[in-house]
Amino acid sequence: MIDGLLGNSSLPALERSLQFMGARQKLLVGNIANAETPGFRPVDVDPRVFQGALREALDADEIDAQGSLSFEDSSAVSFGNGIAELKPEILGDNIMFHDGNDRSMERLMQRLSENVYAFRAASQLIRGQFDLINTAIRERP
Repeated sequence: MIDGLLGNSSLPALERSLQFMGARQKLLVGNIANAETPGFRPVDVDPRVFQGALREALDADEIDAQGSLSFEDSSAVSFGNGIAELKPEILGDNIMFHDGNDRSMERLMQRLSENVYAFRAASQLIRGQFDLINTAIRERP
């Protein structure tokens, strides 16, 4: 019964999503921390690439023996030993300043807030899944 709850639920997809968003958070915070550093170029990973890989893995229903969702490595992200390894690209969508930096605090903060809200939503969904499992174990609502 527990295998049915764990294997057929959204837990593996939510787990991979949280791993990706946690790793991306480190990138985005590093961008903000170095925004005033001369010559620094902000980097990021396009979340749409991860979402596409997640969609393909879910369509293929590739859940391994440990209950994790198996991903094929993409140009932006790979999962090794349960850790998301990002391959960021330099963001070049802003005007270059005289110090060699192309920062835009508004865009950096927008990316950060989008990532935080997505992380919160996934966290709430995974919490709901665990509450469902706890209810099934207790056999009462």
